[in-house]
Amino acid sequence: MDRRNLPLTALRSFEAVGRHLSFTRAADSLGVTHGAVSRQITLLETNLGVRLFNRGATLTLTDQGQKLFEEVAPAFDRLAAAVATIDRGETQRVLLVNAPPTFTMKWLIPRLSRFHQRFRDVDVRLSTGIGALRELRMNEVDVVIRRLARPDPDVPSAPFLSSALFPVCAPELIERRPPTSPQDIADLQLIEAETGALGWADWFGRLGYQLPPSARFARFEQMFFALEAALDGLGVALMPSALVLDDIAAGRLTVALKVTGFHERDYYSLCSPLTRQAELSQAFVAWLGEEGADSNRLAELIIDP
Repeated sequence: MDRRNLPLTALRSFEAVGRHLSFTRAADSLGVTHGAVSRQITLLETNLGVRLFNRGATLTLTDQGQKLFEEVAPAFDRLAAAVATIDRGETQRVLLVNAPPTFTMKWLIPRLSRFHQRFRDVDVRLSTGIGALRELRMNEVDVVIRRLARPDPDVPSAPFLSSALFPVCAPELIERRPPTSPQDIADLQLIEAETGALGWADWFGRLGYQLPPSARFARFEQMFFALEAALDGLGVALMPSALVLDDIAAGRLTVALKVTGFHERDYYSLCSPLTRQAELSQAFVAWLGEEGADSNRLAELIIDP
């Protein structure tokens, strides 16, 4: 097809539907109606003479649709990257970093001044998210940080910070009666976050205990809220060691029961393949590796029993 006749509006709608596998979510992301997206997809299928989606109980791409999506999605990313380069200017030293919100607040921001000491002319702009790496618009970030159970073979990333799960609480909560067994932990109010991949039932199971039916819970939507609740003495929370390391070192939190933490997910970093700051992104990832190694050593000294 001649580039002058490319149906760009229809292709943009197709890319959004293919990414979300939902006409409604695609319409929301494009700021248009469901009907407008549906009409554009019908127009594109008519022009191409093929079906692009299987419209069953769940929406899926056909073989032809998958083939087109694998070419169209990166093409739109490259177009957006080219436009962003013009908008931001060639002389700007801006680094866009996307990381989980609680990690950003509790680990990254407290250490970020050390990166600025090395790169005083760099403007590090932080955004937060917990979505899968493959769901990110790689043209909108330079470095991505995620907590992963294992590397994603399709999106190369590297671990830089270990993080085992430990039960932590405010020191005054257990000052009079320090727990000596998992049963003692079960007598306290247990704090959980919905974003945690593993919960208290998993922790007790790893230790060979069953979570008693009488256990009391305080549940929060985000891990940051759960951590704040533990700091305020509301109960004991099961937290990644990397997020509580500084609070334990400062005496604001303590490990409620000295048991070996179990590794569930570590923190990984990734340089976006579409970054416009490749050298700077690599420098930031290298700095993350240095800070992560320091944190791992400190965790071995003050957290691991």
